[in-house]
Amino acid sequence: MKIYSYKNENIVEESDLIEALDIDLKKDKVITVVGAGGKTSTIFELGNELSKLNKNVIITTTTHMKLDKDFLVMEDGFKIKNLKKILQKNNLIKIGKKESQHKVKSLDIKFLKSLISITDFLLIEGDGSKQLPLKVPKDNEPVIIEETDLVIGLIGFDSLDKEIQEICHRPELVSKLLQKDLKEKIDIFDLVKIIKSQNGLKKDVNCKYKVIINKVDKKEYLDKCKKIAELCFKLDIDVIFTSYKI
Repeated sequence: MKIYSYKNENIVEESDLIEALDIDLKKDKVITVVGAGGKTSTIFELGNELSKLNKNVIITTTTHMKLDKDFLVMEDGFKIKNLKKILQKNNLIKIGKKESQHKVKSLDIKFLKSLISITDFLLIEGDGSKQLPLKVPKDNEPVIIEETDLVIGLIGFDSLDKEIQEICHRPELVSKLLQKDLKEKIDIFDLVKIIKSQNGLKKDVNCKYKVIINKVDKKEYLDKCKKIAELCFKLDIDVIFTSYKI
């Protein structure tokens, strides 16, 4: 994995997400990941980094997540004291309610919020994107609990130079926000507009906010990344860039 940030007007390589995102290990206890283009990979990587620091971490969702073999599926009546015992043996757990053979869905919000008291970090996937790299949320999206300390918004770099109708989840909402036709292509100014918009990636964010542009899978992409970072810096928005392929 490669991680880059923008410092002193340059793109620099970072060692981990915690440092690149400037996560406060004492204050950023509840972290919600929204947007498109790598939310699940990001949340699992961040969870692994935190667990290696001997922090207790619970990963869950307020919407839907892909069900893998490591998920602990919550049944009705499951007691929070049982989770405490599991965390004593395994400091990184994934939990949700089973929705289908391949998906988990959100826990009861009251139960989800109760998890904050038993873990060092609660990492929440708060948005869906149908595995597409770019989206604009609809009215009831994303689902961010009020206790969230940090929102991380994601965008896929592979949305650049592609038609809105081809690459976006909810393309009609992207078209409306950008005031572009569905057949027009996404450029770096469009990404920045979505990043900064209260109707885009920053929707319902009332706390610390960071942005990841994922799928920067070739080093020659870094010139465009620098331009995006410069534009975001002027807006006082921190953005980092990641790749799980290089």
